[in-house]
Amino acid sequence: MIRGAAHALWVAVLGGCSLLTDSFVTNDFSGDPYPIQVDTTTGAVLIGVREGGADDRVGVLDALSPITLVDPGLDATPLIESKSLTLLGMRATGTLDLPRAKLVDAKVVRLHPCDDIACKIGTAGIERRYEAIIGADALAGDALRLRIGDARVSILADVAGGEIERGEQCDAVYSSPYRGGGTLVVAGTELGFSGRRITMPTCLGANPDPAIPQSQRGTDALMLISTAIGPSLLGESAYARYRIVNPTMPDLATLPAGTVFLASGPVDGKLASIPNIALVARSGSTPRAPCRHVYAHHLLLERNCVVGDDCPCEDDGSGGFCALPAFVELAPQAGVPMLVVPDDNPTLQALRAELRPNQAEVDGILGTSALGAVEMDVDYPHDRVLARCTTADCTMRVALPDTEDRARVQRCLDVKF
Repeated sequence: MIRGAAHALWVAVLGGCSLLTDSFVTNDFSGDPYPIQVDTTTGAVLIGVREGGADDRVGVLDALSPITLVDPGLDATPLIESKSLTLLGMRATGTLDLPRAKLVDAKVVRLHPCDDIACKIGTAGIERRYEAIIGADALAGDALRLRIGDARVSILADVAGGEIERGEQCDAVYSSPYRGGGTLVVAGTELGFSGRRITMPTCLGANPDPAIPQSQRGTDALMLISTAIGPSLLGESAYARYRIVNPTMPDLATLPAGTVFLASGPVDGKLASIPNIALVARSGSTPRAPCRHVYAHHLLLERNCVVGDDCPCEDDGSGGFCALPAFVELAPQAGVPMLVVPDDNPTLQALRAELRPNQAEVDGILGTSALGAVEMDVDYPHDRVLARCTTADCTMRVALPDTEDRARVQRCLDVKF
């Protein structure tokens, strides 16, 4: 832990921020070419973990965790060592004991991750005990394919094709989404970790209607992705901003109470639902806020700007068109479930401290309930995330680099599920 703070399993904050560099540490390919069935009944992605000479453990596969951890028990002395771990998928019987991938010489932190004797993960009422965390460091040389809606993951060597080729396959490409980095202090030993937090510019309640002002087209937020929780976490101030745009949404005080068990322990908040969210790729040339980007893509897919438009392009003689990266729109029938938590929640505060000053303030964490309609590739070797829709609750809006690409973008929009 970071000097004894329980929430440090997600949010190491010592050592400042860094982006991916040439010294980004990777390991060898770990996986198996076939999908791995996992247990998502609690909201967290649960997978079996086997270590030579020990009983099989229930582990959490968490893309947000910077470290891989095995729980040695409440009173054990913390330790860091290199070990080989076998990941176990779920059989038809429901047991997590089917060998599927091997992590060779993974750096393992042996540490009890919570304040209770038995650590739990998941939504209150359906939480489950866990004894290990498989973090991003153990998969640094791999591509992690998440198909949450089908309770499957895959560990791939990488994903072929550049941005143009992936766009032709109707993938949304999120280039260089990984941020963070710092140092953990475990038993007096400093353990550095690279920036592998998946940051996702997000528009909450996106409404690209050109007839309304930009201030009413949604609420901009910076979210991180975790596969260890079901409902997403959202800070109270971000929810307040969302209610300014959507005043018919319930007041925070009237929302029902809820609890989610993170790796470090329970978090209490208020249960809310947001009808839709858009996950937006960054533009390297002309940065735009996520909701502004959603509006721009809808408008420019149809036509160039004309006089009288709220044109999202710079006045640079471009003829009313500007290149736009991809995004996906997620609109589950029941909405996107959120647990609204105080802004001083230790997990959010530590993530903010880690990502400052290079990133906007973290507003929340996207959980698995927000990702059920997409297949997402966390492609560490190519420094990107790829996303593609798997159900009608998701709409693909791939990159629009030029007016000639409108037909291709429309073709991807017309794909039916």
